[in-house]
This record gives sequence, C-alpha cells and structure tokens, in this order.
Amino acid sequence: MWNDQHQVVMGTSGSRGAPSGRAIWQWSGEQWDLKLIQSDNNGVAGDPPSLPGRFKGQLRATPCVETLAT
Repeated sequence: MWNDQHQVVMGTSGSRGAPSGRAIWQWSGEQWDLKLIQSDNNGVAGDPPSLPGRFKGQLRATPCVETLAT
C-alpha cells in the first residue's frame, strides 16, 4: 500500500509554499510522531494531524510543502 504512487496537484494560496509530497505520522498512544517524509524539492512536514489517533500505531499522511525563498 505504501508503495503506491499518487500525484496531487493543488494551487497555492497566500504565503504558503506549493505542495511537495507527504509526511507520514504514527500515533504513539499520546502524540503523533513523524516517521517518514516523502518529498520532492526539499519539502518540509507541516503540523501533525490535528485530531488524536484512534489506536496505537495508526498512520496518517499530511502534505509537505516546499520552502519559500526569502
């Protein structure tokens, strides 16, 4: 399942960078821990999922974003 490749094309808004891959988070029972970043162009993970996990070991993916040039 994790070997599947999906392309998501989204626009940008305001001062946020363009989407650039995904971050995989795992629920420890108390908090989300970053397990893997699958990103192009040195994308960085954003915040962890906002809701707590339903069970220990649950995985969630969130978008990574490309860093903005300053």
